[in-house]
Amino acid sequence: MAKNTSFAVYSLPDVVTVINNPSVGKCVLSKVGGGRITVSYANDMASVTTTATGYVVINKLVAKNGAISMEIPTNSEADSFLRKLIAYVEKAKTSEFALTTLSLQDPAAKRTLNFTGVVPQKKPDEGYDQTSGNRQYTFLFAEMTTA
Repeated sequence: MAKNTSFAVYSLPDVVTVINNPSVGKCVLSKVGGGRITVSYANDMASVTTTATGYVVINKLVAKNGAISMEIPTNSEADSFLRKLIAYVEKAKTSEFALTTLSLQDPAAKRTLNFTGVVPQKKPDEGYDQTSGNRQYTFLFAEMTTA
């Protein structure tokens, strides 16, 4: 007799990641060679201050910025798009520097993360090897909201 068990199922191909810049265009990374994506938050949610008299104050912090790291297969369409985006942003007017957005839809978690003010932290490092590998891209974001 089989057990009636419920499982949570996750699949990276089901995660839809879209990066968009009004001047460069839109790329659905999950369709053109997107790899591992890590979201790192830059700030703490709270801090604690202790006064000279020993009174403790808990401070709620609301910063929503951080970094997105992506491991993208070298020479994939995603890699080509991100190189093009970085080349454009590097030479863009200051008013256009932070217009890139990124959306990450995760059906398993039933949520969408929306990132605004997305900018490259630096150009990706160059690696050459006998076999194809991944290129590490890191983007900073000004704000992340959850839908």
